[in-house]
Amino acid sequence: MPRPRAFLWLPLLALLMADPALALESISTADAQDWLAAIPLWAFLLAFTVLPALGMPMSLFYFAAGAVLPTPAIAVTVAIACMAVNMALSYWVARWLARPLHWLLRRRGRRLPRLSDRAQWRVIVLLRASPMPYLMQSWLLALGGARFLPYMAIGVPVQAAVAAGLVLMGQSLLDGNATWLVLGVVTVLLVQGALGSLRKRLRSDEPAV
Repeated sequence: MPRPRAFLWLPLLALLMADPALALESISTADAQDWLAAIPLWAFLLAFTVLPALGMPMSLFYFAAGAVLPTPAIAVTVAIACMAVNMALSYWVARWLARPLHWLLRRRGRRLPRLSDRAQWRVIVLLRASPMPYLMQSWLLALGGARFLPYMAIGVPVQAAVAAGLVLMGQSLLDGNATWLVLGVVTVLLVQGALGSLRKRLRSDEPAV
């Protein structure tokens, strides 16, 4: 017989999908630890790799990873792996859903703008370095015809750095460890600063029209 506590995570997951802000306001840190500890590892990993492709914020999984996995190092590693799988999934889902859209536009004598091989690296970096939501970035790049290799080669390292910072911040909230909080905040700030500088540099290098 499964323990009743093993299914406590189901209503929380439903609430997170419906209204993440309300879910976070409705539970305390201690309650969150109990809920997260009740989540089977397979369910967490499956949700982590699939749900962000459907619009659920990736940051929720980054923050939760420390409560589900045994050590911060494992949490960061698993979070990056799940993020990479989700990024690939988002790409192929967007490409598959774009097929009927391309067909309809071709029937009307129109087509979606496509990225050239020369421009796509710059566009991918600019989008990944922007504050635009993660899912929107992935879908715009896939719909714009970005090739899979540069899409992943640029997107994974950028998101990996963000993932490391957010996982450590989530770990600090669960453990009350100020060291993880400082490391997480510093990591996120450094990544955001570097991406902002890179975005400005790429825009300043654009040829004048």
